[in-house]
Amino acid sequence: MTIHPISIESAGGEYMESVLVISWSVKAGEKVRAGDLLVTVETAKAATEVEADRDGWLAEIHYQEGQEAPVGAVLGTISDSEPQAAAGAVTAVASAATEAGAPTPATAPATSRQGGARLVASPLARRLASQAGIDLSSVSGSGPNGRIKQRDIQTFLDLQKARSFEASAQAPAAITPAAPAIAVRQARPPIVLLHGFGADKSAWRQVLPLLDADARTITIDLPAHGSSTGARAESVEDLASFVSDQLEGHGIEQAHIVGHSLGGATALALTSVGRIAARSLTLLAPGGLGPEISGGFISGLTGSGSAAALERWLAFMLAEAATLPQGYATGVLRQMEKVGNRTALDALAGRLFCGDTQLFDGLPALSRLTVPTRIVWGRADRVIPCSHALRAPDFAAVHLLSGVGHVPQMEAPGLTARLIMETVRSTGA
Repeated sequence: MTIHPISIESAGGEYMESVLVISWSVKAGEKVRAGDLLVTVETAKAATEVEADRDGWLAEIHYQEGQEAPVGAVLGTISDSEPQAAAGAVTAVASAATEAGAPTPATAPATSRQGGARLVASPLARRLASQAGIDLSSVSGSGPNGRIKQRDIQTFLDLQKARSFEASAQAPAAITPAAPAIAVRQARPPIVLLHGFGADKSAWRQVLPLLDADARTITIDLPAHGSSTGARAESVEDLASFVSDQLEGHGIEQAHIVGHSLGGATALALTSVGRIAARSLTLLAPGGLGPEISGGFISGLTGSGSAAALERWLAFMLAEAATLPQGYATGVLRQMEKVGNRTALDALAGRLFCGDTQLFDGLPALSRLTVPTRIVWGRADRVIPCSHALRAPDFAAVHLLSGVGHVPQMEAPGLTARLIMETVRSTGA
């Protein structure tokens, strides 16, 4: 029985450290189809639905309703074959997680309000309260059903400061020793992962759980993709500007950039735009290092009208067609129909490609880099020739993977995650 993880990365580019599991729409042991709603989680800003990326059975639930889960954690698993004693498996997983010191339900550490009312707080509010040493039971929530939100924590802190100021004004002055100098270390730059043409941020689902546990990650849907269907772009530079807008909007000024295919070309353009300081680059089969590309693959992604046709082209990007998860093409097609991005994708393709030719050049940007740079390419890539990697400047580390096609993060997720983290660690940040 093959097990596949269910995880959550980010919502619409939103940076998160944790999510709250609101509800499971499927019970352990039940059959699911690609595109079915599995679980709803809540971030600091919104509720996010996690859908099945393949057909199978919900084998395990690792985080129950009401539990807080770190971003990238495995919320549950899908199996290719029907699991045995599903209900018992859920109990065993939950018990094992508790014994191992895994996060306990989010409601457990919260105290009840007077009258036994349950205390509810958003993950962000809970984290801020913990950092400030605030007892959540003393905070009034302004959200639905008294839910405590970020603004409530800030209001509470402001009130505490005001009371402290009033008390100090009435008390006699006291001489205190000078405080020692304190060196404050800024949080480490996040790892920003940019998907390829026709994909979305879920393309990193298999890699994210394999990165270092303390790695901060941000996944972004590029314009015309996923939740960014309404965003317009006519060039790789436009894609880079969009990414810059998203990161700056969340206070990100520097980051480690990981890009696949079109995302790799966007990563290189991002360094030229110059608004975000790239600490390192890890490029997986990046576009723009040469003119050649399979025009048939591009038109197949945008023009396939059935799951059977799309599956042929999705399999084309892999060294082994069996690597493609069962029901994957159906899920991709449903998502495209759901968000209605087929026309936008086709228009973007018309601006970036002409037949079998890429109309953008990333080599100048690559040659100007002064940060650690790693290029990872499958030797069996039929979408973009791996020979393009040989055009990289001498300072870039190049890895050509045997038995891998155009999608290292799907075909070799373990090695891909290892190479990403080695690049990040090489900067000392």
